[in-house]
Amino acid sequence: LWVRSLDSIKAQPLAGTESAFYSFPFWSPDGRSIGFSADGKLKKMDLAGGPPVTLADVNLRGASWSPQGVIVFALNSVGPLQRIPADGGTPAPATAIDPSRKENAHRWPWFLPDGRHFLYASVVNGVNHGDATIYVGSLDSRQSRIVSQANSNAIYASGYLLFLRDNTLMAQPFDPKRLVTTGDPVPVAEQIAADPTRARGFFTASDNGTLVFQSGGLGVQTLAWLNRAGQRLETVGEAGRPFRVFLAPGAKRAVVSVFDRAAGNYDLWIYDLARDRRSRFTFDPANENEGIWSPDGSWIVFSSDRRGHFDLYRKLSSGAGAEDLLYADGLDKRPVSWSPDGKFVMYDALGDPNTKFDLWVLPLEGERKPFPFLHGRFNELQGQFSPDGRWVAYQSDESGRSEIYIAPFQGTGGKRQVSVAGGILARWRADGKELFYIGANSRLMAVEVDLKGAEVEIGAVRPLFGPLLTGHGYQYDVSPDGQRFLAIVYDEQSAPEPLTLVQNWTAGLRK
Repeated sequence: LWVRSLDSIKAQPLAGTESAFYSFPFWSPDGRSIGFSADGKLKKMDLAGGPPVTLADVNLRGASWSPQGVIVFALNSVGPLQRIPADGGTPAPATAIDPSRKENAHRWPWFLPDGRHFLYASVVNGVNHGDATIYVGSLDSRQSRIVSQANSNAIYASGYLLFLRDNTLMAQPFDPKRLVTTGDPVPVAEQIAADPTRARGFFTASDNGTLVFQSGGLGVQTLAWLNRAGQRLETVGEAGRPFRVFLAPGAKRAVVSVFDRAAGNYDLWIYDLARDRRSRFTFDPANENEGIWSPDGSWIVFSSDRRGHFDLYRKLSSGAGAEDLLYADGLDKRPVSWSPDGKFVMYDALGDPNTKFDLWVLPLEGERKPFPFLHGRFNELQGQFSPDGRWVAYQSDESGRSEIYIAPFQGTGGKRQVSVAGGILARWRADGKELFYIGANSRLMAVEVDLKGAEVEIGAVRPLFGPLLTGHGYQYDVSPDGQRFLAIVYDEQSAPEPLTLVQNWTAGLRK
């Protein structure tokens, strides 16, 4: 995380936030502290100095800090808002999901001036993720009331609600005492950047009339082959919004999640890397993500939220025939690895009250009854079978931050920690003698591994290049020989726009 004072021309990095891969930062009411998410934990830190302090073992989809010393926050991608004392404690629900509204998640809280009421966005199953209903909730009750419709989160500043409609920043007069709008919305700025998959616009405002936003898009992205020095060797396919990438055995094809701006959802596409062609693989109006290949490349297992949460589906990689539901339950699941013998699919699941990720294994023979690989007090996810099928590399925050470990799969032997200063998203070389992962500052790391029977020998960790794009899921994969990396990168012709700061922004509304 970085912070910039408005009386300075330079921004400064915040020491102690290097592992805040996907942080969703928020300010304390007095502006002296900042809260954020890192390593699967809600943390805060004093800007005057000192290390981050962990408040709870949770992940975020936005948070807001009340003058009364209460933090309201959203958990990952599903469920109601939670509340916790700003000094730490046990989270408790702050809102209630209404099944009659087909709600899926409450996100992006923002406290109103009284410190008791807060705005939040409600996302509904089965519609574009960029559509949201804005509600007002209260610390005194889980009841809520509708305020407005939007294509993003909403905030309150200087007597107005600010939110997006079709990438235009709108300002609507709002009475924070009566909790009602008092006029029609008017445009403030156009072409505001947004993340439609999370109903989030890139804008914020303070009580003293300062507005900040990012114009344009998030930066058009594309796939590219990189060498071990991070040099771009070859661009693959069209620029757009690819999200997660998995190479097929042999690395001649890849399955990629691609965001369709018109439809407002993700679908899977198959990239023919030899001929630089791609074809659409899934067609359902829901979201399809995380396509993993069978060992022989003939099948793809993926996740889809067409039933209201992400379940596992299977389809022939040729595209022939329809997909079939492989496994469903009440949890959000994403497949992460297929065992080399073809008998097991490993997936991580999210859904317990403490928002912990666990690693599960689904047998593809017999009753298909899943069993846990890792299920406990910590976040364990992104498991990868070793090429011989005897080991699993995964990430866990049991040490206080995300690190990479190797543990036996259905065998004897102890686990070994691989990363030394934080790590996520491990990948094996095809011969099992090298492991890659993303470390601090989003740099790609490499470490030699020697799998000996019931023992694992870990070599020295070496940085390769970076930063790489990170997010919830794999943004890169590795060629069989470990010499090239298929990664999602910013298109060379398109980069994110800089931030725009406007002071006394409400003056324009009175003209």
